Amino acid sequence: MADNVILNIYDLVSDQQNQSSTDEPRQQLSGFSRMFVGLLEPLGLGMYHTSVDVGGFRYQFGSTLGITRTSSPIGGGDSAESRRYVPGNGQYRESIILGQTFCNQKEVNSIIQHLRESHFGGDNYHLAHRNCNHFSETFATALILGNELVEGGDTNVRLEKFPKWVNRLAKTTSSGMSRDSEMACDVIEEARMALECDKKVGWGITSAVKKSLTSVNRSKKKELTAKQKEALAKLKSRSTK
Repeated sequence: MADNVILNIYDLVSDQQNQSSTDEPRQQLSGFSRMFVGLLEPLGLGMYHTSVDVGGFRYQFGSTLGITRTSSPIGGGDSAESRRYVPGNGQYRESIILGQTFCNQKEVNSIIQHLRESHFGGDNYHLAHRNCNHFSETFATALILGNELVEGGDTNVRLEKFPKWVNRLAKTTSSGMSRDSEMACDVIEEARMALECDKKVGWGITSAVKKSLTSVNRSKKKELTAKQKEALAKLKSRSTK
């Protein structure tokens, strides 16, 4: 059964604009990041925090803590529990369904573990080159476009529903960085690594889903055969009259 993959977006506002009074522990922005937010707001530029919901859990990436997980509200949205690792100056904006995944929880855990061990440990965080939005796009890409990434035929594959404006500022800042830099995030390549594409020749959706689809296809064939038999029977009855 397919699960929705949901992107949750929070505006990062200056301390003067932040009206939150919750005492919940939060992931905090660095002093430089907070100063950066204050400088950008008068220019009409925004900074955003994002997280990804799948299978009843919310995943997000931040400095020091790295990838964290909490329970998530049904259909995305905001709750006290899901805000546990949202930066203190984050204000909920919206949730967007990016697509669907056939990955089961074991496969989701495997993707997260590979991302954590390879490129998204807490020490890897960088405001411009490897932030929460890079993680959200990479993780969602692995979940939704797994088959395309494993097949590797389309070099222009991209998660179309992921909003470009969410990470536009970071991408503009890092546009001059070499693609070979260990700091710069390569969404497609890192999603492929998280899926272990080099080890999954002929890999696709889970076997349970394959069986389900096969069963549906078989039932369709049986239904067509029954209709054909009924049509033939009518033709025969007419010919004998």
